[in-house]
Amino acid sequence: MTITATGTGAYRLAKPNQFVASRSQLDDLQRQLVTKKRSETFADLGMDRGTSLDLNNKLSTLDGYLTGIQRADVNLKLMTKSVENFTKLVNEMKSDARPGSYLPSSTGRSAPQVLAEEKFKQVLDMLNTDVNGRYLFSGRTSDVEPVEGFSLIMDGDATRAGLKQLIAERKLADLGTTGMGRLTAGGAGTSATITEEAGDPPYGFKIAAASTNSAALTTTYTAGPPADVAVNVVGTPLAGETLKIKLDLPDGTQEEIVLTVRDATTTGKPHETFEIGPNNAATAANLRAAISAALSNEAKTTLSASSAQVAAKDFFNGSPSNPPLRVPGPPFETATAAPAPGTAANTVIWYKGDDAAGSARATASVQADQGQVVGTGARANEEAFKIGLAQFAVLAAETFPATDTTSADRYDALTQRTREQLGFPDGTQKPSEIIVELGSAQTALTQAKERHTSTKDYLATTLDGVENVTTEEVAAQILALQTQLQASYQTTSILSKLSLTNYLT
Repeated sequence: MTITATGTGAYRLAKPNQFVASRSQLDDLQRQLVTKKRSETFADLGMDRGTSLDLNNKLSTLDGYLTGIQRADVNLKLMTKSVENFTKLVNEMKSDARPGSYLPSSTGRSAPQVLAEEKFKQVLDMLNTDVNGRYLFSGRTSDVEPVEGFSLIMDGDATRAGLKQLIAERKLADLGTTGMGRLTAGGAGTSATITEEAGDPPYGFKIAAASTNSAALTTTYTAGPPADVAVNVVGTPLAGETLKIKLDLPDGTQEEIVLTVRDATTTGKPHETFEIGPNNAATAANLRAAISAALSNEAKTTLSASSAQVAAKDFFNGSPSNPPLRVPGPPFETATAAPAPGTAANTVIWYKGDDAAGSARATASVQADQGQVVGTGARANEEAFKIGLAQFAVLAAETFPATDTTSADRYDALTQRTREQLGFPDGTQKPSEIIVELGSAQTALTQAKERHTSTKDYLATTLDGVENVTTEEVAAQILALQTQLQASYQTTSILSKLSLTNYLT
């Protein structure tokens, strides 16, 4: 009889590794009960490891998209709010700067001008907004503060010219040596003439046309260059009749000088009327004097405002790769060459950020999806900002002394141009366009976020089914394994005590 399997010491022949394996299985089930994870490694997932790896990779990619979207969303909201505040300041300035509202003051500056300075400072601070060290309006150079400070922009420093100096230089160049905007008034006998400066320099007035409603006056306009106008007195004009001379100004605007005939018994402003003389030669002499006075007055008022506008525009068009245009000189009054770029060594460059070609929005981007890149960049030197800054700055820079008889007219000329520019003429970028573009980027990111969040929830649920276990499932397995182990231990214990005597008994 063979009783090896149940004989004395037969328990030694039992497979101990089966108990070890069962104990190890129990430990793993207890770990699952605590961690709710089916396995600690992908390898232990068996056939499901490929599915787990794929799902985890997809979830990691979605997390990357969502993190980038979240950061960009904060930046976009701050930029949008900044542009909205800029728009508000522009509208307020447009309302404040009204022609006909000049009030003399001891400082030579009106209340709207003081407000313009404060608004200018606010916009500069706004354009220097940063988030975690990233400057939002600096384009690709997000680690560079994009704009200089107020004092440096306006006044420059010991070696670099600021806006005020560029305005002064341009005014001298446009005014010329005659004080008539590079025009010369002349004539003799019964004629009066206006002539542009020889060489056709790109400064001062340009004669556009001349006309009259008087049969006693004849006008001859020669387009040139240089252009000129000749007016002949061929009879006695009637009071109330007019001579009109149209002038083109450097900023692209046009002004019309209107000289009205008046009787000797009446009075009128020297730059607006001329007196009928006892003969044609005397009337022509009076007309020549009126033309000179009108050109001088126009040069001190509208031309001065135009010069300031041109200088401000040139200054704010400047950037690191394209310094502001400046009038060659000194002397500036006799300059004939066109304005040329200054240098970083002699001219303040207000904008220090990225000025490469291309869309400002493209200077920063977010990978919102595998095939979707959303532009979220902005630059302080975008056209809408430059227009607004130029108008704030030119109002803040100019002064209108109470002792200057032309201050009121010069103030009106400047504020009129300021209002026109702050209306953002057709063909120029408007603040609303920037807001729309930033809003479109926000919408695109929001939609991508919603899409990714939904997908992530689905993938996470699927991954849970692969990697995770339920408490009920593990508890049932533990109970079954405990029962199996208990039975095995009892059987082994009985076998360990079995002897031949006990067996035969």
